Amino acid sequence: MSVDPKESPTLAREPIVRTQVVRSAATNIDTSNTSPEELERLNQIHDSYKPIWLTETIQIGPVLPSDKDALLEHLNDPRIYQWLLGPPNPYTPADADFWINSRALRMTEKGMPLNFSIRDMTRSGKVIGSIGVSNDSDDKLDGDDTGYWLASEYHGQGLMAKALKMILWKVSVMEVGKRKFNGRAFEGNWASRKTMEKVGFVLQPDIHDKRIKDNKTVNLWTLRLYLTEEDVANHVPVAEATPLPSLVQ
Repeated sequence: MSVDPKESPTLAREPIVRTQVVRSAATNIDTSNTSPEELERLNQIHDSYKPIWLTETIQIGPVLPSDKDALLEHLNDPRIYQWLLGPPNPYTPADADFWINSRALRMTEKGMPLNFSIRDMTRSGKVIGSIGVSNDSDDKLDGDDTGYWLASEYHGQGLMAKALKMILWKVSVMEVGKRKFNGRAFEGNWASRKTMEKVGFVLQPDIHDKRIKDNKTVNLWTLRLYLTEEDVANHVPVAEATPLPSLVQ
């Protein structure tokens, strides 16, 4: 069984309050020390990662230059943006270009992406969502070890919980070796909270996190997941789906 973070002696018992201005996650990426040639080499490694079938029609794969139009569409959708901490608003072509062009810098040491696009292959692979995980040290539990969004017409199907469990374990747990995870959701965003809880995250009622978004203070739920070595040894991976024959090239 996973350890309930509330019972961990390493966590403070006094309420924790944090306030921070929301900024784009992409602003933390530094491309200045990477030559164009090296960035292109890394992009080729990144883009060659084999996609995973989440369902018989939905695929999870690396972020690609062809994702730009869908990113502009979805990240300017107030139904999506209202629940996101990171992307700027409005989300401009320059923002999309920066995110896409720096994709290779968001990889593990072994070349596995940390950010993925979710695609509906019945719609020519159009991006319908995104999921990202972390390779931060377990000593750092004040950031976001996961983030995700999904187009509203795909809600209510359990897609994101399945995707999060699959990618979190495949990348952060098994490859990176992480055992401790911090996640956040806007208070009132029950869908996001329930997504994390289905993966094993536990609400931390003593942590009161606040952010400034669009010049307004918003409250966040903090959830944490602690895994033991027994959890890892006994883990049964989420099985990859078999795609529809018509979608296999």
